[in-house]
Amino acid sequence: MQKAGLYLQRVVWSRRATSWDEMQNPGLQRVVDEMIELIGDRPLEFAIDLGCGSGQLSIPLATKTKSVLALDIAPKMIDLLNEKLESQKIKNVQAVVGSVQQYGVTNGTVGLVCSNYVLHHLSDKEKQSFVHDAFRWLHSGGELIFGDMMFGRGATAEDRAVIMDKVKTMMSKGPGGYWRIAKNGFRYLFRFQEKPISQASWVTLLSNAGFVEIEAIRIVSEAGIIRAKKP
Repeated sequence: MQKAGLYLQRVVWSRRATSWDEMQNPGLQRVVDEMIELIGDRPLEFAIDLGCGSGQLSIPLATKTKSVLALDIAPKMIDLLNEKLESQKIKNVQAVVGSVQQYGVTNGTVGLVCSNYVLHHLSDKEKQSFVHDAFRWLHSGGELIFGDMMFGRGATAEDRAVIMDKVKTMMSKGPGGYWRIAKNGFRYLFRFQEKPISQASWVTLLSNAGFVEIEAIRIVSEAGIIRAKKP
């Protein structure tokens, strides 16, 4: 099942690669901008961008970091990122085709692990494994910062408010929006592609893994940022 999921994501995101940068998503851009602001200008030796796409985080990170490892499962996304790196003459970003689950990182060598709108594709078990892996990769004082969809299965009032907000937004788009409701509803109900969890659930996972100074920030109704430090 895990291999099938990875294959599906690879196909989907390879198809989206050529049009991804032109897509208008103000909420997603707000999350990206806020993450870059949180990362700040502190000097970093080594950072990892998981699910890097076409470089929305990797390229800004290149100005702050000695070395960036940018990972994505979609070869066409990596091709697009490499084109940008070459055109902008950026030499300190290594763009690699690979997944969170497949790539090995030397423990205690990373100053920052970041990711944006990727982790909701992982199963709950894979999310837990990722959190523990990130903790091992980071050196003392290193940080994990990620943005993503953050809501649960509708058990809380907050979850239901987020879901209703998404439905209303899609309905306002007319017939195309109705199709998106049906498609996204299937993915959400059956946890086929999209498996988001709440900010509270992320905080629990991070705390159990040993992270401290955990901060959960809501950016838009469906999405937020988590920031946590390895002591």
